[in-house]
Amino acid sequence: MSDIFCKIIAGEIPAEKIAETADWIAIHDIHPKAPVHVLVIPKQHVELQDIDPALAGALLVGVREVARKLEIDKSGFRVMINHGEHGGQEVSHLHLHLLGGKKL
Repeated sequence: MSDIFCKIIAGEIPAEKIAETADWIAIHDIHPKAPVHVLVIPKQHVELQDIDPALAGALLVGVREVARKLEIDKSGFRVMINHGEHGGQEVSHLHLHLLGGKKL
């Protein structure tokens, strides 16, 4: 499967990388909804209904680490997963939205 996130992970499309591990990559959202809007994306193409619990945990740890790096961990932030057409999901590759930098 080759969606936009797979192409970013493969280096075919540039993205402003914030952090990365063997399991995930964190990039700035190109259409931010808050002063801080980051996407934490698993490197493995996966959809929510198929995610392994260990990967789910790694993604949440990634959110925490990115929030610390961007210094929004103390003031607070929101984590969202959009799923399916009615949930507002635009790319079928699972990803977590980390929003912060202001009161939401």
